[in-house]
Amino acid sequence: MECRLGVDEWEQRTPQTVWLDLELAIDAARASARDDVRDAVDYAALVKRVRALATSRSFKLMETLAEAAAAAALEQSGAPWVRVRVRKRALEGVGYAQVDVERTSRGAARARQGRTARTTNRSPRAART
Repeated sequence: MECRLGVDEWEQRTPQTVWLDLELAIDAARASARDDVRDAVDYAALVKRVRALATSRSFKLMETLAEAAAAAALEQSGAPWVRVRVRKRALEGVGYAQVDVERTSRGAARARQGRTARTTNRSPRAART
């Protein structure tokens, strides 16, 4: 997606391509048992909300965008846990800069203890949002 992200003046003026990956912890049991989309996360609405957030204003830090996207994703989806990865092209000679944040909803902090984080190694082209 295109958004204004960075500390330099030109980055604040000129939208640039940014990739956002969202990973949600969900309980898919009901949706899969009934095979009913009404019991699943509305991914189209989730992407629309995060995209609107990212394009609504400029951000100086990838961390700020990642935190805002995580809060929106938790609220929109009702998921207990989310990981947000923000990526953008970096300086010449460096492929991209990346920030990952993991957040839990208020009631899920205890359930998250002992869980191992999973990482993926995708190129920016493979990002879906």
